[in-house]
Amino acid sequence: MQMMSHSHPAEDVLEQYAMEKLSEAEAVPVEEHLLVCQGCRERLARLDEFVWSIRSAARATSRAAASGHQD
Repeated sequence: MQMMSHSHPAEDVLEQYAMEKLSEAEAVPVEEHLLVCQGCRERLARLDEFVWSIRSAARATSRAAASGHQD
């Protein structure tokens, strides 16, 4: 297996990592790379913020639908 510290994970791999969709075997090399790559940690932080925003909006929409509000 090639060490990921020399190659950056693809955007879709980081997205899957941020959404906790990778298996443990797939996540390990990403985590190892994140230990040594500030740029990828920054990319992940932006993705984490996006994922949090989407999940937050989905929860708000669900609450509004449950209470009978429509926008």
